[in-house]
Amino acid sequence: MKKIGKGAEPEDNKIEKEYELRHRKVLIFFMAACTILESVIAGVLSRQAADRCMALLFLGIFYSILFLTGMELYRGQQDWFYKKTENYLHLALCHGISSTVAVLFLFLPEFARPVLLLSVGMSMETSPFFGMAAGIFHAFIYALCGQGSLYVMILDLLLLLCGCFASTFFYKKEYFRWELLFLFQFAFAGIMIFSYLQTGQLEQNMLIYGLFNGLISSFGAAMINQIYTLPVQKTAPAEHTLDILDIKILQKKERILSEDFELICAMKEFSAADYLHARKVSEISEKCAELLGADPFIAAAGGLYYRIGRMEGEPYVENGVALARSNSLPEEVIAILEEYNGEKKLPSTIESSIVHIVDSVLGKFDVLDKTMLSNSWNQDILVYQTMNEASAAGLYDKSGFSMNMFLKIRDYLIKEAKMF
Repeated sequence: MKKIGKGAEPEDNKIEKEYELRHRKVLIFFMAACTILESVIAGVLSRQAADRCMALLFLGIFYSILFLTGMELYRGQQDWFYKKTENYLHLALCHGISSTVAVLFLFLPEFARPVLLLSVGMSMETSPFFGMAAGIFHAFIYALCGQGSLYVMILDLLLLLCGCFASTFFYKKEYFRWELLFLFQFAFAGIMIFSYLQTGQLEQNMLIYGLFNGLISSFGAAMINQIYTLPVQKTAPAEHTLDILDIKILQKKERILSEDFELICAMKEFSAADYLHARKVSEISEKCAELLGADPFIAAAGGLYYRIGRMEGEPYVENGVALARSNSLPEEVIAILEEYNGEKKLPSTIESSIVHIVDSVLGKFDVLDKTMLSNSWNQDILVYQTMNEASAAGLYDKSGFSMNMFLKIRDYLIKEAKMF
């Protein structure tokens, strides 16, 4: 099979990529500087000895290396904030604000610090994992600066963990009020419990700190959520307002089907003919899914990656599934690949049946003489024959594929689909 060469990259693209790289390096340096400055300033403001300030400096450097290296690795895999903060601008601003607020919290009493907010913002900007990583760093800074006992550090970590979890549920608007109430109760109860463990008694000022911390944590989380959802509400129609989870799902769908996705680039390199076939199967399968009321994305992605097992050779099904899993394709798409050509399993969903039909028909078109198929009558006969053979063999019996669906797809392939 003919391989696709990489070719020369356009000069404009090179210049743009160089600019993006420089821009990203500046923002990465800015985030590292914010982290290190937070460590040093916290030590100075808490009047730590010079050797302890030096230790805080190295902690900031060590954390910066881990955090920023992790982000670069995830960015390379395009696993999160794919198009949302590709240039790190929003992330850098969030990181800078978080470091500044963390330093300001040093001036508050230890049980009055709403540290929960430090993880909420970073979690909504990136992911709960990175939000918790950032929160743990802030908690360690407080502990090393003598800003609390072991009980305070445990409480801070629990509040940070609560903030990470809460950020993943804010997209459920019907639960939003209950979520804020939970944050208030969690912060208030946590302060009451751990202040009692530290002193052995319930003090009146702890009641005030608990109320203050709970109110600031819940209202602050509401404001952060509003900041992140407001841009979406401005751009989306009122009846189809998207939330944070919707955006992440949409970005993942776009990434999987985009030309620069790593697996698609590998398909292009492997075979031009296979890639063109896959794109055609994907486009027609998507239209067929829309026609039948099935999931257009699953059908499009299933059609696009239906033959990827050929890249590794036999066994095609096992190799295709392995490639799909290693590239984090959705389980619904992987299920279609497991049912490739009905070899190991028969199609179990409407989307899988659609992909099988379209791939089979287009496969016949690919191998037959284009001159002969230029006659519409010959094309119709080929579609009829291919689909009837598969149906007679019972390939779609377990997928819920009705006769009405079968006829709709057949009519579409004959009358509207562009096979060439």
